[in-house]
Amino acid sequence: AILRRTSATDPLAAKGLQVDEEHYQASFNGVALDLTPVELRLLATFARSPGRVFSRDQLLDRLYSDHRVVTDRTVDSHIRNLRRKLEHACPGQDPIQSLYGVGYKLEL
Repeated sequence: AILRRTSATDPLAAKGLQVDEEHYQASFNGVALDLTPVELRLLATFARSPGRVFSRDQLLDRLYSDHRVVTDRTVDSHIRNLRRKLEHACPGQDPIQSLYGVGYKLEL
């Protein structure tokens, strides 16, 4: 997957996915996504490194920098919600893949 980013404030873009962290906006194949701040950070993490596998612990570190107490299953819940919203934007596609015992990755 090709990822374009020219500065820290530019939106992330990869094969139909747009993530603008500065303006808290995201879209998939032109359809706006209504994401929570945590879901937006999660999607941005995947969009920065399409194809890279992230463990639950790695995702927790990126999502919750304030060291609050959360379980690794919290990530599963956010992934489930994000998948549902991506499915709504583009039925039949699930760009977030699970790798049993390893983690998750974004494949566009």
